[in-house]
Amino acid sequence: MFLFSFGTRPEIIKQFPLIQEMNRRKIPYKTLFSGQHEDLIKDFIDLIGQPDYSFENIITHGQSLNRLVSKIVESSDKLLNQNTDFKIIVQGDTSTAFALALSGFQNGNDVIHVEAGLRTHNLQSPFPEEANRTLVSKLASFHFCPTQRSVDNLSREGIKKNVYLVGNTIVDSFNLISKKNLESDEVKNLVKSIDDYIVCTLHRRENRKNMEILWNELNILSENRNIIYINHPSVVEAKNNLSKQIKLIEPVNYFDIVYLIENCSGVISDSGGMQEEVLSANKNILICRDTTERPETIESGFGKLIGTEINKNKDFLETKNSNTDNPYGKNVSAKIVDILQKIEK
Repeated sequence: MFLFSFGTRPEIIKQFPLIQEMNRRKIPYKTLFSGQHEDLIKDFIDLIGQPDYSFENIITHGQSLNRLVSKIVESSDKLLNQNTDFKIIVQGDTSTAFALALSGFQNGNDVIHVEAGLRTHNLQSPFPEEANRTLVSKLASFHFCPTQRSVDNLSREGIKKNVYLVGNTIVDSFNLISKKNLESDEVKNLVKSIDDYIVCTLHRRENRKNMEILWNELNILSENRNIIYINHPSVVEAKNNLSKQIKLIEPVNYFDIVYLIENCSGVISDSGGMQEEVLSANKNILICRDTTERPETIESGFGKLIGTEINKNKDFLETKNSNTDNPYGKNVSAKIVDILQKIEK
């Protein structure tokens, strides 16, 4: 029995098309929500149903990453001790993915890693994601890689068995959500009221020391460009530092994010997911980081690493790109489920 595990919105976004494909083929599975980001996954409950298992009291104010991981591991142990046949599917590089992989490995369950092999080759950037995904690779029995570079990264680390080049499920997620027209009236009306806007979101832990610089860069840019800034729960000070010319909106669901990206003129972000999503919408992105585990976006001509230098690189958003090949593949979920069926047998 497969157990899909998730604790954050990016995990559920990228597993949702896999779950839909499992449903289409009538393959049994269970779902687990770790409780890591409870408020950010509610939108998807209507699409995948209530999780079969949910951990309680995982998040408390001010707790350390170690405490978070230890709580998820402890709760996972209790579940896996009662379900020794679970094959655990973890996605990406979150604390939930690492904790479930560790608990599964130590309990003798197979661990299946979706989006395996991404690397910046710097354990401190992004933190703790680079360490999480590197450790998950050591614990997993099966590895689904989004690109050939990811396969090569694992090979250099001595991981060559049960490694599959399949693409990234974000391609399926973006296309499925785009077709469903589930965006809110509020966001549709906002887009209608603002011409030629840039969508921006900044939230990564390693950027928190740079936020005042980034906000100042955005304030300067807003003198000539319309900006919709999606706030993030971890960066509450934005409203006190951004110009009134910038349209600040509170966190929105993924349906609204897809709509905002599809209708914008460009993206400014430190988000890993947005580096992938812009290719499905044929938009350019300024990546406010010093390193990226997704160099394919840059190589495709749709992304540029800029650190904090937004205005120095603003013209990149206007660059026209005729490249139509998405390095993250297509029909990815079907490929993965094909392999999962063979694993189950």
